[in-house]
Amino acid sequence: MIRNLQIEWMKIKNYRVFQVFSVLYLLGIVAIIYIFYRIYIQLMGRVMSMGNANPRDGADLFNLFSSDNVWTTVCFSTSFLLYLPGMVIINLFINEVNFKTHRQNIIDGWKRETFIYTKIGLIFCISIVVTLMNIVATFVMCQITKNDFSLVSGLDTLGLSFIQTFVYLMFALLLATLFRRSGVAIIVFFIYGLLLENFFMWLFWKILPGSQHFLPLQVVDSLISFRGMDGFFGNKPGLSVLVPAALAYAGLYIFLTVRKYKYDDL
Repeated sequence: MIRNLQIEWMKIKNYRVFQVFSVLYLLGIVAIIYIFYRIYIQLMGRVMSMGNANPRDGADLFNLFSSDNVWTTVCFSTSFLLYLPGMVIINLFINEVNFKTHRQNIIDGWKRETFIYTKIGLIFCISIVVTLMNIVATFVMCQITKNDFSLVSGLDTLGLSFIQTFVYLMFALLLATLFRRSGVAIIVFFIYGLLLENFFMWLFWKILPGSQHFLPLQVVDSLISFRGMDGFFGNKPGLSVLVPAALAYAGLYIFLTVRKYKYDDL
C-alpha cells in the first residue's frame, strides 16, 4: 500500500488543481477562523455594552475560545471547508476515468480493488493532513487569544474531526464513482450537503425527532458542535451512539464505492 500511495503522490503533486485547492484550503482555514473570531468578539462587546457591563475588546462571554473549547470551535469552523478537498477527490478520480489512466494501472498488473483501495488510502492520508492543519490552526488561535495550548485536551475532538473528514471525502468518492462526471458529482455534492440535507433535517425533525442526526453527512456534523448548540435541532444523541453510526456510514461508503468500481465497465 505504501508503494501505491507513493505512485498516487507522483500523480497529484504537480497537478495544478490539487495545488490551487490546497492553497485555497490553507487560506480558507486562516480566513474563516479569524473572521469568525473578530465578528464574535465584536458582537460580545456590543452585548456587554447593552447590558451596561464594562465593554472590552476580546470579551469571550460564551468561552468559545477558552482552553477547553477552542478545539471544538476551530474544528467546527473548519468543517465548512471540507467541500474543497471533496472537490479535489472528485476531480482526481474523474480525471483518471476521462484520461483512461485507471486502465493503465490495470494493464500494469493492478487489480481493480488495488486501484480503488489506493484512492481510499489517499483519502485516509488527506484526512490526517486536515487533522494536522486543525492542530496548527488551534495553536495559532491560542496564541491570539492568549490561552494555554494543550494537545492532550484536544485529542478527542481531533479524533472526531478525522472521522468527519474521512466520511465527507468518502462520500465525495462515492459520488465520483456513481456519476463519473466531475461537474455532476460536484453539483450533487454541494447541493445535497448544503441544501437538501438541511431540508431533510428539518423534515425528519418534524416527523421523527432525533432521526435527523443520522443522515449521511449530518451524522458526522453532529459529532462536533458549538457549546450550547447541542439542543438546537432537537436533543442530540451521545457520542456513544453517533461515533458507531459515523463509522458504519464510512464502512458503507467504502463497500459501495469498491463494489461499484469493481463491477462497473472500465
